[in-house]
Amino acid sequence: MPARRPLLAPLLLAAACSGDPDDSTTAGTTSACTVEPTTDATSGVTTTADESDSGDSDSDSAVWATPYCHPVKDGPAWPTTFQTWEEDVLKLVNEARAVGHDCDTKGDFGPAAPLTMNASLRCAARKHASDMSMRNFFDHTNPDGETFDQRIERAGYGSYNQVGENIAGGLDIDNAKTAVDGWLDSDGHCANIMNPNYTEFGAGAYEGSGDLTFYWTQEFGRPN
Repeated sequence: MPARRPLLAPLLLAAACSGDPDDSTTAGTTSACTVEPTTDATSGVTTTADESDSGDSDSDSAVWATPYCHPVKDGPAWPTTFQTWEEDVLKLVNEARAVGHDCDTKGDFGPAAPLTMNASLRCAARKHASDMSMRNFFDHTNPDGETFDQRIERAGYGSYNQVGENIAGGLDIDNAKTAVDGWLDSDGHCANIMNPNYTEFGAGAYEGSGDLTFYWTQEFGRPN
């Protein structure tokens, strides 16, 4: 599952971990991760927030108070700029879902219901975006062997039917539209975005010191 990292690519998206062949575009190497567990994940309680994810609800506050998520809660460690980028990602994703999209080899998807921001999925996305920057790697699995579904479970996302992840990185991805356009141009990522089975979403956007400067993560989920 190692990512192919073409030199000088302005946009990179991670190698597949779903067993599907990688998709290639002029922007970089692309694909997506999806897990449909044979047994339920039971590491926490699923929480659902509205699209603004204001953090005002008790359930959201409980997620951000956990030792795993607290380091990436809104505040000094996660400034308003990053939060705005994440909200923009959700808005653009829901705009694409509202009209449908042709994901080429993955199928032509009709309109799908909008996703709602979920605090646990957002935590998992933020953790991974910042981790990729700070430890300068680009993959769905971090150097400690933590996979994307393990991150989602550690962030408190409870029993689920299906989860998925998209990631992107690049030197010039300083806005949500560039990231989302890149995902939609990649068959595997596009299929994750358009998948009508997903109902909940989390985004993490980070500007840091890694080789790619800007790191983006999307998490998708459908609770049981």
